[in-house]
Amino acid sequence: MVRSPGAMRLSPTPEEAPMPQPEPPWPGDRVADIVAQLRALEGRLSAERIADILSRSPLSADDVSPFIARTRFGYGRRRIARTEEFEVLVMTWLPGQRTGAHDHAGAISVFKILAGQAHETRFVHRADSLVEPLVAREFRVGEVGSDAGELIHEVRNDTGNDDLLVSLHVYSPPLPELRRFAAVRPGSVMPRPFGGTPAPDAQVVAIIGGGYSGAMVAAQLARRRLADARPLHILWFDRQTSLAEGAAYRTPDASHLLNVPAANMSAWPDRPSDFLDWCARRDPAVTPYSFTDRRTYGEYLRETLFEALADSAAGLSVEFHRGEVDSIERRAAGGWQLRRADGCLFDADLVVLATGHRPPDDPLAHGWSGTGARYIRDPWAALALASIAPHESVCLLGTGLTAIDVLQSLSQTPRTGPVLALSRRGLMPSTHAPAPLRPLDAQNWLEPVLAAGTTRVRALTRAIRAQVRRATVQGLDWRQVVDGLRPHTARVWRALPAVERHRFLRHARAFWEAARHRMAPAVADNVRAFAQSGLLRKISARVLRGRGDGDGVTLTICRRGAVAPEELRFDWIINCTGPGAGGRAGLPSVVTRLIEAGHLEADPLHLGVRTTADGVALVKGEPIEDLITVGTLRKPDLWESTAVPELRVQAAAAAERILGGERH
Repeated sequence: MVRSPGAMRLSPTPEEAPMPQPEPPWPGDRVADIVAQLRALEGRLSAERIADILSRSPLSADDVSPFIARTRFGYGRRRIARTEEFEVLVMTWLPGQRTGAHDHAGAISVFKILAGQAHETRFVHRADSLVEPLVAREFRVGEVGSDAGELIHEVRNDTGNDDLLVSLHVYSPPLPELRRFAAVRPGSVMPRPFGGTPAPDAQVVAIIGGGYSGAMVAAQLARRRLADARPLHILWFDRQTSLAEGAAYRTPDASHLLNVPAANMSAWPDRPSDFLDWCARRDPAVTPYSFTDRRTYGEYLRETLFEALADSAAGLSVEFHRGEVDSIERRAAGGWQLRRADGCLFDADLVVLATGHRPPDDPLAHGWSGTGARYIRDPWAALALASIAPHESVCLLGTGLTAIDVLQSLSQTPRTGPVLALSRRGLMPSTHAPAPLRPLDAQNWLEPVLAAGTTRVRALTRAIRAQVRRATVQGLDWRQVVDGLRPHTARVWRALPAVERHRFLRHARAFWEAARHRMAPAVADNVRAFAQSGLLRKISARVLRGRGDGDGVTLTICRRGAVAPEELRFDWIINCTGPGAGGRAGLPSVVTRLIEAGHLEADPLHLGVRTTADGVALVKGEPIEDLITVGTLRKPDLWESTAVPELRVQAAAAAERILGGERH
């Protein structure tokens, strides 16, 4: 059984000492007996064995009463015990609350109803990545349900009165995330191209990645095809559950907001108000400067994609595969052969790589010992965050936008446990202005810097600071200077010699990104309130090593400017370093193998791969005409290649390149 101290030792100074935290409740003997039986089975846990333990237990709601959590922020989740092999939780649903359609990412799931009545709907896949209802049933008090790792279902409390639904859940291994699926809306029709049979003479285009970039390449292809063009078949591969969401927009947390106002988030480069108009049809209160939640933006992208496919000219077919492509090899007769992770082979005439963000680097990859049960390595694993009790202390490894997302999630329930955000420089993102600002054109002051021969980071930094001072004297805002640089970023990046690019990454990148990628004003207000309460602090330090045990994590750090290391103790640590920034290790295996085979060329800084101006792969100066990249892989030549305003232009250019040979 886990008894967490909730204490965080930071330094001997009184002003930095955390407030004492209340001890978590101890579960009753019946719960302790279940946990003891699960521990005895470690290494041999199965759905059948776990279900047998729960079925034989006389467990009731009274036994878990300290863990029943009523919350208006989704249903309540309180952890009783967690090891590397299993976790035990109590879940509480108020009337009307539900999980949404989800699976358990391959983990075993077994639950027992302790109070109320659970309504379950099971779903099946549809060809367009959505799921549709298959069968429904009810679970009453004392009944046990299980899933060996393949079920897609929704659990909800449909009672019309005030009855709580309370259940005990066991997951093996601990569940980091519910993989959420988008369910079919009543009356909706699947877009015609999905599941269609390709014509024998169809051009076959394989898209690797189903997030924003992949979705908008497909949407642009559908929109731009001519009625008399050659038939087109899209082979689409993505391991995520629903098309168009990607890592950024699949979050279930409504507190995760876009960090760009609605007026600048149209998916189409030639329809600047498209997203704003879509929002206005749903909520007239949305303004051009509203920062909507990212989950809603994912819905917009999927609707945009499906509308484009439904309206496309005849001859387009789409075949979606939920899974990863492991390798791509050149065919002797031309084109490519793709091998999925399960060994299935597919042929394509052209490949689009839209693999999205890399997974986060692990700052403790070479300095960790002990159990990892209290180290959340994937910060986007929403359920792992939900397992953190409000009284428990947390260390965030990183202070950027990923850390801000985690803070948003942690603050959805009232906290008493302290949170420390730690990074080498301790920089947090800046905040968007409370009202829109006009960017200041950088052309006049930037030209002399770029015309000086060799552009240097130091000279560029001095010039930017001078413009900020000048703007301030004129009563303007520093953000206007930074935003005015946006259209020139790619040109500035190309003007930097390799040694200066490396210098930028090492010394200036963190400062630039803190100014460039900002928090929505409402998010900043929440972070400020968190800090003013004394629960959030940040420090500048390096993490040297970590050691995990059943009750928490001990970190060894060295503060900026200090010589001697010190040890800090936390209940949890969370890797918030953000998407991987460099090195071959973080690239998808399919990209790594294409580099090894000579079909892609990595840049010296390992930011991505070389490409032409329209995204065609470039190897030793020669274009690989049937291999196109969109998104983060293009950072070596563009630097700014992660945000919607750049990606929508890349998607349009990729579609134009693919269809160029078919134009009349």
